[in-house]
Amino acid sequence: MKQIILKTEKDTQKFAIKLAKSLKGGEIIALEGDLGAGKTTLTQYLAKAFKVKEKVTSPTFVLMKIYNTSPRLKAPSPKHFIHVDCYRLDDPQELFYLGIEEYLNKKESLVIIEWADKIKSYLKNFKKVVWIKIIIRGNAREFKISA
Repeated sequence: MKQIILKTEKDTQKFAIKLAKSLKGGEIIALEGDLGAGKTTLTQYLAKAFKVKEKVTSPTFVLMKIYNTSPRLKAPSPKHFIHVDCYRLDDPQELFYLGIEEYLNKKESLVIIEWADKIKSYLKNFKKVVWIKIIIRGNAREFKISA
């Protein structure tokens, strides 16, 4: 497990850019953390790094939003940026009704899941899951990263 302390939003942006450079497509980024920990902020910076043109907002009520990415120069890049929010999820089966299985671990997709701890047992069935737990430490954020 890797631990990183981020003290400012600019640090979060730099972390997102660095993380994005390591992602080729097919990954699932599983985010955990309390309200206000920075899950959506990290997701927005990841979307920016993948050149998503639309404004990325939390899909709390619709559960899942699908965005197209723009190709990155000199780097493999997923075509789809899938943003999932499980905060209001009652049953992981709801994600199937939305068609999430079309995107999980597919090379052309990158899936970011907020409140992923609600579907942790379901995600154990997939490869390439990167877990990021965000802990609020005063004004800073501690990111615990494990694959």
